[in-house]
Amino acid sequence: MNKEIVDIRYGAKVLFLTLVSLNLGHTYDMVFVSIIFGIFFVVIGVLNATSRKEFYKRPRYNKILAYGAIVPLAIYWLVTPGVANGVNPTLVFLPGVYLLFLAALQERSRGNGGYEVFVAFDGMAALLISMFMVPKGYAWTGILGIILFIIAYSRRGTHWFKYVLFLVLLVGLFGASYGGYRYWKNHRNYRGYMGGDYYQRERVMGFDPVAALGSFTSNYVGKYNSQVVLRVWDKNPPRYLKAASYEQYIAGIWKLPSAPAKVMYPSYYQVDYSVMEVEDSITAHKNVRQVWVNSTIDNFGFIFSPMGSVGFAAKDVDSLFYFSSGMVRGIDQNGKRSDWHYFVCDSECQPPAALRAFSEKDLHINKRYLPFIDTVVAAMGLTAIDSATDTESKIENINKIQKYLFENFTYSLEIPGVGRWGRGRKKDPLTVFWKEKKGFCEYYATLAVLALRRVGIPARYTTGFANPEIEEGRPYALFRRKHAHSWVEVFVDGDWYHFDPTPPIIGSEKPSGSWISKKWENIKGRMARLFHLIKEGGWREIVDHWQNYSQGFIDSVIPYLLLAVLVIAFVIMKVKRILKQRKKSQWVLTAGELKWGKELNKIEKRLKKLGYSRNVGETVGSFLTRLKQLNKSQIKENHLKSWEECIKGLSTYEQKRWRRDF
Repeated sequence: MNKEIVDIRYGAKVLFLTLVSLNLGHTYDMVFVSIIFGIFFVVIGVLNATSRKEFYKRPRYNKILAYGAIVPLAIYWLVTPGVANGVNPTLVFLPGVYLLFLAALQERSRGNGGYEVFVAFDGMAALLISMFMVPKGYAWTGILGIILFIIAYSRRGTHWFKYVLFLVLLVGLFGASYGGYRYWKNHRNYRGYMGGDYYQRERVMGFDPVAALGSFTSNYVGKYNSQVVLRVWDKNPPRYLKAASYEQYIAGIWKLPSAPAKVMYPSYYQVDYSVMEVEDSITAHKNVRQVWVNSTIDNFGFIFSPMGSVGFAAKDVDSLFYFSSGMVRGIDQNGKRSDWHYFVCDSECQPPAALRAFSEKDLHINKRYLPFIDTVVAAMGLTAIDSATDTESKIENINKIQKYLFENFTYSLEIPGVGRWGRGRKKDPLTVFWKEKKGFCEYYATLAVLALRRVGIPARYTTGFANPEIEEGRPYALFRRKHAHSWVEVFVDGDWYHFDPTPPIIGSEKPSGSWISKKWENIKGRMARLFHLIKEGGWREIVDHWQNYSQGFIDSVIPYLLLAVLVIAFVIMKVKRILKQRKKSQWVLTAGELKWGKELNKIEKRLKKLGYSRNVGETVGSFLTRLKQLNKSQIKENHLKSWEECIKGLSTYEQKRWRRDF
């Protein structure tokens, strides 16, 4: 087949490509692009169906245009601004335009370098991209496009009624699907355990503004206890990653501080991320490192970070609340976020002393607990601190608490009696823990905080994650749900320090799981990093620097000098090439060659008068052979002598034309 077959399939294809063009431009608010492509496909469709039916009449497929179109599209992408949230539509729109352009080139040259299969593939891909952000009410264009596509590339010779049957079947399937969806929506019924399972899967327990003792249990005994919650992209990750520091304890519940010590506002921006500092310009310190944290679930409004972090970078927030405990909140003010950055000092810098100071609330104990805590203090042999600078006595009391708990208590996720208190509100869980001498981190940390406060040592109940999973060769550490932990922050010698009174049952874990699960986790982690760079625009910071540099370069005199040098070099090369060709032609056309060239012209003119001419493309040798084969009787007598002289002249020319010595 060397010519176009125009039928219903061909018309459906032209309509399909035109519809894709219009839908793509409408979806991304680039109507002029859709009009240009739409007109192009209509014009090409008419030309290929009429004056260019034969494939050889169509222009050749130009690969330079196909590859060259990438350059302006890439430049357009670079100059477009970033977006505040989500995927930049340009990232999807530009590939759609490029695919549509390739479909146009292929259809223009189809049969002469272009192929039908590429027209179909590029057109369908552009249609799917045009549906990425399709407005409500225009989804029918996608359905219509698919129908036209099926008609265009169906088997040739199909009867018209089969198309009708296909459309009826398609409409029936869509109708049945929509009807089933509406029925399910109106008659669905969720069971209670499904809602609880969803809540448990999507949230890590123990990080709410009001945290009850025992809320961490589901992190350890649930079916999601090995779920990856945080990935900390640091080769030297912190052992403790803090989420919250609670202030007031009463009736088995810890409450967050009510007033922040400082409201932090953006100091500067890293592309779309606002950087907030505990002190002006502290993140610019040479010993400050920036660490990215990737969270797989809701982060509860907290920025998980090590104690002593000096800065934080978050997206879509205009402020963060910094509490005297070092806790940072407010990242959820515009909805759930799944990542943030923190800045830590390797040495020689730390948060201001005013933000590291303790408050009276770090010594507060509810009156109802005083008799009970006095019993605990007496049993542990603790002594009251008379002076805030008595560091030695503070350390001695801390050691006594740890020793007593390690020697007399057992780590356990179950505490007999606590469950009954939870339902009937008859027993305080902390007193049950003290009586039963078993429990887990929340109970150890709570008892230690209240005991330290009772003897005059400022302390805080802290929640977060501890002992990350580290694997050699992996560029990040990860915290699983089972790494949720509670510990104590204690104020000693003018600063805050970690104190973990829980027996070392949670200790550092080696990476668990099979070889396949480890490799799969590595892939997921690196893909999360890649999509973070693409989606959040971190790589655009490099582009911004390049744009600033290129703009300064263009504004200078250097590019014009380079352009002048290139033009001069081009002219010199062109002149040298012309002179070289002239010199070569003078060397080839020797005197002998010029002489025999003139002689050949004379011979051919004489033969032409006799009625014998050399055919177009016929060589002198072939012409001479043809003349020799003529019968002399056919030549007029008065022409015979002239004919013989011409034959002799051509023979001499053939003998000497390749020699350079005649």
